[in-house]
Amino acid sequence: MKKSILSFALALLTTATFAQEQFELKANPIGWAFGATNLSFETSLPDLDNVTFNASAWHYSKRLKETLDYGRNGGASIGFRRYVMSREDEGMFLGAAARYISQKESYYDYNYNTGTYEVVNGVNTSYASMGATLGYKFVFDRLTVDSFVGVGRILYQPNQPNWGLPAEFMGGINFGYRF
Repeated sequence: MKKSILSFALALLTTATFAQEQFELKANPIGWAFGATNLSFETSLPDLDNVTFNASAWHYSKRLKETLDYGRNGGASIGFRRYVMSREDEGMFLGAAARYISQKESYYDYNYNTGTYEVVNGVNTSYASMGATLGYKFVFDRLTVDSFVGVGRILYQPNQPNWGLPAEFMGGINFGYRF
């Protein structure tokens, strides 16, 4: 997964370099400190200064997953943001995003043959979703800080657990640098 994230980031940087548009590389250092490695990229679309394209990838460390008893391995997302109170990419924005989350879950299942609960390990509960976000970006010359919240509808999940919801929460805080 780490190789995938690095390849993804390198491809985005290469694309952005040749596009000669302003782009921003972002990360969440709070997440990195706890084992949630992440990298995001944002660039303005040509002829639409207040609409941007976003791409993100993240990976959860083994230690973080064990500490939180968390099944997510990582994920990736792409989306668009429209800044509603500015002609530039700053201030309040509305966004649309598509995400893929890679995860494996373990859970207890009742075995009717033995009359006991048994642990079922490593069930692939990965999923893909689409959703909307609302957020705000502060710009300080080349440094940026943005935060967002939103909700997504799970559209694909090959092995849906019986406790799963058809929706997911989206949110984050990113610190970025503009090139």
